[in-house]
Amino acid sequence: MKIYIGLFIMGVLAACAGNGGHETPARGDSSMTVAPEEKQYDTALVANRRDPVCRMPIKAGIYDTAHYQGAVIGFCSAACKDSFLLNPAAYTLVMKAASTPGVK
Repeated sequence: MKIYIGLFIMGVLAACAGNGGHETPARGDSSMTVAPEEKQYDTALVANRRDPVCRMPIKAGIYDTAHYQGAVIGFCSAACKDSFLLNPAAYTLVMKAASTPGVK
């Protein structure tokens, strides 16, 4: 009788340790992954030529934008956008210099 109880317990443990009959995809299976949709911003739509925080040229790529004082500002990363939004006044002089032709 003890043997039957032992086998029963082992069977229950084996069933619990399994995945319940569900097939899990392999980690390298790319058919299950969804690539995030990348946003493409036209550089002509933003008021700045350089990221106001890190000074990276906007033509290299715009990650995100923000509206500030009636203008659309382009940023190279979420970190730069977040830094700008925390204290936009710290970057307004940089923005004016960057938008003035001939000034770097």
